[in-house]
Amino acid sequence: AGLRAEATLEMVTKNMRRELVALALLATSLLPSAHGLASVPGGPGATLPKSGSLRHTPRSQLSPSDSFLRAPHPPRLSELRGGGGVAGLWAKYEGLLDSEPLKTRIWSGFIIGIIGDAVCQYLTRPAGGFVLDVKRMLIFAAWGAFGFTPVAFKWYSAMEGAVPKDLPFRFLVKTILDQTIFSTGITSITFMCITIVEGLLSRLEWKLNALPNLSGPSALAIPQLVEEGWVKVTRNLWPTLVENWKVWPAVQLLNFSVVPVKFQVLFVNLVAIWWNFVLSMMQHK
Repeated sequence: AGLRAEATLEMVTKNMRRELVALALLATSLLPSAHGLASVPGGPGATLPKSGSLRHTPRSQLSPSDSFLRAPHPPRLSELRGGGGVAGLWAKYEGLLDSEPLKTRIWSGFIIGIIGDAVCQYLTRPAGGFVLDVKRMLIFAAWGAFGFTPVAFKWYSAMEGAVPKDLPFRFLVKTILDQTIFSTGITSITFMCITIVEGLLSRLEWKLNALPNLSGPSALAIPQLVEEGWVKVTRNLWPTLVENWKVWPAVQLLNFSVVPVKFQVLFVNLVAIWWNFVLSMMQHK
């Protein structure tokens, strides 16, 4: 099962890396031309010509009555909340991101964490059959929701405010900061916290085919769990970061260059379905 899981991980990682690098290169290559469109006559940022005194009037000086001269903008999905189906659900979600930003991201991270660990458990299932470990799944989902997501939300907000908006290649600077400072810190904290929580809940056994019970071994004392967590950090941090750098730089180049700020944590949580696979393998090998 372990060999099959490692082969599956390698295949998924290679495919993700190829697709994400291509998307990141495409996005970053389009950025200069997208910014330059505003200065091209007839581009999206240009005003329509008009005879008379307004012909050479800068757009910033137009009065509200001249708003018909401005290029039309497509409506946001949040303006279409009356619609149904996927578009209507997405519009409601977008509205929740505006009204309850942290709470919405936390619950999104929880749901995505459940999916990610369930997929991981299935792909690493033993040959004799598959029974979902509910306790492990909930621990990973809870960490993704209440641990990683708030920290990532604050981190992205801090970077957005700290990195000057007129800095050339701003998205590249944010990616470098993310892949050095944040990745090292959050990966270390993840191994430590999950080790402690799993140790404290070691007596609890909860498989999908049975009710929860307290038949497991007794929990270790917290100092012992901290020591065990530190061993996992020192043993697993570097190989995990190496695996991280195979995919996440391309993810974050794409994230910081084209994804709106309020969707960046969601985008990362979606990619984390794969990343939970990596973390879970490192945590439980």
